[in-house]
Amino acid sequence: MKQTIGLVFSIGISIFIGAFVYTMIPQTAFVDNRQIFEAFEGKKELEQRLEQMSNKNQGILDSLGLKIQGIEKQIEIDNLGKERLHQLQQEYQYLSQLHQKEYQEKSQEYTEAIWKQISEYTREYGQSKGYDYVFGIAGQGTLMYGKDHYNITKEVIIYINLKYAGN
Repeated sequence: MKQTIGLVFSIGISIFIGAFVYTMIPQTAFVDNRQIFEAFEGKKELEQRLEQMSNKNQGILDSLGLKIQGIEKQIEIDNLGKERLHQLQQEYQYLSQLHQKEYQEKSQEYTEAIWKQISEYTREYGQSKGYDYVFGIAGQGTLMYGKDHYNITKEVIIYINLKYAGN
């Protein structure tokens, strides 16, 4: 009887120690940053805004280009439009550079905003699921390998898109 009690006590202590040690092991997972970035609905929305801005700017440049072509044809007939042509060409070049700079700045601004949102949503997801760490991989040396069962990329994509949609 004493042996049975001792054995049960030993098993109970072992289970307690095992459970304690298990809770001390950090819960970790990783996500593929590129997949999340590409699948994030917020990115798609901001890309559409950027495309609309680019199309609007291209329309302005196309209109100016048509004016330039018209003056070029007029110059072939008479010499009066050379100065106007030169002015329009300079304006076209200036606007083209201005629009390109605006596009690059907006693109960078949107990318930073997207990553900020993705990071916040991923942090919330990790907290809600009890993870101690959620690493991001991007093929740039941060995390070079992880077993597939630690990869929570698909779950995070679903979560961030639902969160972005207001759910």
